[in-house]
Amino acid sequence: MSGHDDLLAKLRQTLDEQGIDSFHILEDLVPIEEQMEYFRYFDKLRRENKPFDRDEEVSILFSPVESVARKKESLTLLASIPDVSAYRSIETYHSSPLEPELTHWSSMALVSSRIILSSDLSGHQQIYISSGLGGYDKKLRFFSLFTTNNRQNFTDLEKEIVEREFTFQIKKAEVEIEKFEIKDNYFTILLLFSFDKDVKSSLNAAVTECNQYGNFLDTKFLFTNVKILTEKEIGKMLNKKQP
Repeated sequence: MSGHDDLLAKLRQTLDEQGIDSFHILEDLVPIEEQMEYFRYFDKLRRENKPFDRDEEVSILFSPVESVARKKESLTLLASIPDVSAYRSIETYHSSPLEPELTHWSSMALVSSRIILSSDLSGHQQIYISSGLGGYDKKLRFFSLFTTNNRQNFTDLEKEIVEREFTFQIKKAEVEIEKFEIKDNYFTILLLFSFDKDVKSSLNAAVTECNQYGNFLDTKFLFTNVKILTEKEIGKMLNKKQP
């Protein structure tokens, strides 16, 4: 079992054991480092516990002259209270940020506000599941990279086999394919799935099926929810693995 498989299994077990059916996944793609920066700042303001006026913070948030640093504070403060108006203000700002550099920050503030508001309204424990690739509607997003065995280019037939077998296995597991790209000697798939799906087994099955037609796929592949690799990053990785 890989690290990600183990993590997903433990997460499923924790949710089941504690009877938690209400959790929140960040839908936007926010780097883990920025997520951690937000939560450190959020905790800092919570410890300081200085009083603030909601309407004043909303005015600051939408002001054309306030600094980015001050708006970071406003977003975080507004996200710290169970207040529908505060939530709507963050939501409005995030839909079209006046400062593009606060897009990720406002995304984090929005999910934080949603958690606090939901907890207050329902009286039930809410949890946040962190992922660099985010997710959607209780589903996690994962990026996978597959390569040819000896980094040779695919033939047209092999490309057809890859697309057919992987699409079949993934859809059979009721997993959503958000993006499927086949290049010269590798292909990538962006997947969206719920916790109860054993996606890794489906991907392994697809590799096995493809390799019945000439053993052309490497059985080792990348499966991560941290980031989407660029073509340049993939190129460097493949060069390192050249036989």
